[in-house]
Amino acid sequence: MVEVKLIIKQLADANDKETKVKLISQLGSLGDEDAIRILIRSLNHEEDIEIKSHAADALTKIGGKQTTFLLLRSLKNHSWVTRMKAAEILGELHSRLALLPLVKLLKNDPETSVREWSVISLGKIGDKKAVKPLITALAKDPNWEVRMESAIALGSIGGKKAKNSLIKAFYSDSVYRVSWASASALAMINDANSKKLIKELTSELTKILQTEKDETVLSAAAKTLGEIGNEIAAKTMLITMKVSKELVRLEINLALGRMAKRFNYKNKEEFIKNIQVNN
Repeated sequence: MVEVKLIIKQLADANDKETKVKLISQLGSLGDEDAIRILIRSLNHEEDIEIKSHAADALTKIGGKQTTFLLLRSLKNHSWVTRMKAAEILGELHSRLALLPLVKLLKNDPETSVREWSVISLGKIGDKKAVKPLITALAKDPNWEVRMESAIALGSIGGKKAKNSLIKAFYSDSVYRVSWASASALAMINDANSKKLIKELTSELTKILQTEKDETVLSAAAKTLGEIGNEIAAKTMLITMKVSKELVRLEINLALGRMAKRFNYKNKEEFIKNIQVNN
C-alpha cells in the first residue's frame, strides 16, 4: 500500500511523458484499488495518446470487476480516444457486462474508430446477442472499416443469421476489403455454402496476384489468401513475392505463415519447402 501511494504521488508530480509512462506501468503491476482509480483517471483525462495507451495496457493487465465498472463509465467520456481505448480494453477482458454498452456505442458514436473498436470487442466477447447489431453494422455502417470488422466479428460468433449476412455482404458490398473479409469470416463458419464461395474467391484472388500492379490491392489479396487460400494459391503467392515490392512481400510472408499454421505444418519454412518440391 505504501508503495502504491508513493507511485501515485510521484505520478501527480511528474511533468514529462517518459516518467508518467514508467509510473503508470508500475501501477499496472501492483493493481490494487487505488492504482485502478488513478489509471482510470489517466485514461480519462490525459491528453497525450501514448499515455492513454499505456494506462489502457495497465488496466488490461489488472482486469477485474472494478476495472470493468469504471471502464463502462469511460465509454461516455468526451474524448473519442478514451472511448475507443475503453472499448478496446473491455474486449480484451471479455466482459459480458460490456455487451449492451458496446452495442449502444456501435449504434450511436459519431467517431469511426470508436465504432470499429466496439465491433472488434463484441467479436472477442462472442455473445450471440451481438449478432443482430453486427449484421446491421455490416449492412449499413457508412465506414468500410467498421463493416469489415463487423464481418470478422460475425465469423467469430457464427450462426445461421451471421452466415447469411456474410454471404450477402460478399456479393453486394462495393468495397473489396469488406467483401473479402466476409469470405474470410465464412471460412470460420465452414459449411458447404461457405466452401463454395471460398473456392470462388480463392480463384479470383489468385488471378489478382498474377495481374494486379497496385500494392494495396496485392497486399489485401495476400492477407485474405492467408485466411482462406489453398496450397495452389500459395504457389502463386511465392511467385508474386519474387517480383513485388517490400510491402507486398511482407504481407505474403505473413500470409504464408498463417497458411502453414492452418495446414498443420511445423513452421512456414516447412510449408514453403513442400510447395516448392511439389511445384
